[in-house]
Amino acid sequence: MDLNKYLKNLETLVNVDCGSNTPDGLKIVTKFFEELYCDWIVEYHELNKNNPVLVIKNRDVENFDFLFIGHNDTVFPEGTVAKRPFKIDGDIATGPGVYDMKSGLLSMYEVAKEFKDSKLNICIIINTDEEISSLISRDLITEMGKKTKYALVFEPARKNGNMVSERKGLVKYEITFKGKAAHAGIAPQNGINAIIEASRWVLEISKLQNLEIGNSINVGVINGGFGVNTVPDKAVIKFEGRSHDIKHFENIIKTLDTLKSTPYVNGIEIEVKEIGYRPPLVLNNLSKVLLEKFDVAKAELGIKAEWEKTGGGSDANFLGILGVGVLDGIGPIGGNSHEETEYLVISSIEDRIEMIKKVLRTFL
Repeated sequence: MDLNKYLKNLETLVNVDCGSNTPDGLKIVTKFFEELYCDWIVEYHELNKNNPVLVIKNRDVENFDFLFIGHNDTVFPEGTVAKRPFKIDGDIATGPGVYDMKSGLLSMYEVAKEFKDSKLNICIIINTDEEISSLISRDLITEMGKKTKYALVFEPARKNGNMVSERKGLVKYEITFKGKAAHAGIAPQNGINAIIEASRWVLEISKLQNLEIGNSINVGVINGGFGVNTVPDKAVIKFEGRSHDIKHFENIIKTLDTLKSTPYVNGIEIEVKEIGYRPPLVLNNLSKVLLEKFDVAKAELGIKAEWEKTGGGSDANFLGILGVGVLDGIGPIGGNSHEETEYLVISSIEDRIEMIKKVLRTFL
C-alpha cells in the first residue's frame, strides 16, 4: 500500500468538522468515500436530512460472505478542526477523529480493494450516526447483517494493541413526568409533584445495578422545577444500562412497565422513551472461527495482541445478536478517543491491514 497517500487522505478526512450533528461536514466525508469506491456498487441512503449512509458492494448479490462496517462521525463540535487540525509528529498523528475512526475507514478501503474481484461477496456500510447510538442507521445495519455470514468492524485497536471480541449491550431511556404546578405555600394540595415521582424512579431503577456480575445502571441526568415556592409540574430523567447479559435489559423493561402502571404520585403522567439501544455482543461459533484465523495471522506477522471484552458499544453489537460471526477493534492502534489528546500510531497501520488481508485470504 501507499502509506503516504493513506496519510494524505487521512489529513483530508480529519480536517473536516463532522460531528454526528454536523450535516455539512458529514456530507463532505461521505462524498469522499462515495468517490473513493467509484468502481464499486455504491448506494447513498439519506435516511434523514443530516446523517447519510453508504452501502457499498463489490457485486450485485443478495447475500454476502463479509460485511465491513465503519463510521464517519465524531463526537467533536463544529470549530474543533480550526483549533487542532491534523498533525504528524514522528510516529504519532493527531486531530479530531484520527483514531476513532478515520484511520479505520481508510484501512477498511485498503483491505477491501484487494478482494473486490475475488470470489468473496463483500458489503460495506459507512454510517454517520454511530456516536449517537446509530439510531438512524441501525435498521439498515440489521437488514444487511441478516444477509451476511461474517462481519468485521474497523473500530480502532486499544492502546496496548488488543482487539475486541465481546462488548456489553447498552440501552438508554428518557423518562418525562408531567404533573401540575401550584403555589407551594398557598395551595400545595392543588399541585402534582413531578420531582417526587421522578425521584422514586431513580431509586427503583438504580436497584437493578449489580456490578459483581457486570450489570450497570447510571441515571446521568435529572431536571425539574424552577423554584422552591412552586410545585414542579415537570421532571425529566435520563439513564443507561449496560451488560453482557440480555436479561439485564429485559429486567429494565419490566421495571419500567411496573413503575408506569403503579405511580407513587396520583395524577402524574409518564412518558417512557428509548433513546438508544445496542444488544450485547458475545462470541458465537462463527465468531470463534474468525478469532482463530486472526490468532494465526497475527502470530505469523509477529503482532502482539490479545482479545478484550469491553463495556463500550459499537455497531458490532447489532450483528452478533443475529448469529453473524463478528469481530471488532481491528483497526490501527492509538488512544484517547473522544478526547483532545486523541492520537494514532502510524507504524501500526500497515501491519493491521496485512493481518486482516491474511485472514480473508484463508476464505479464498
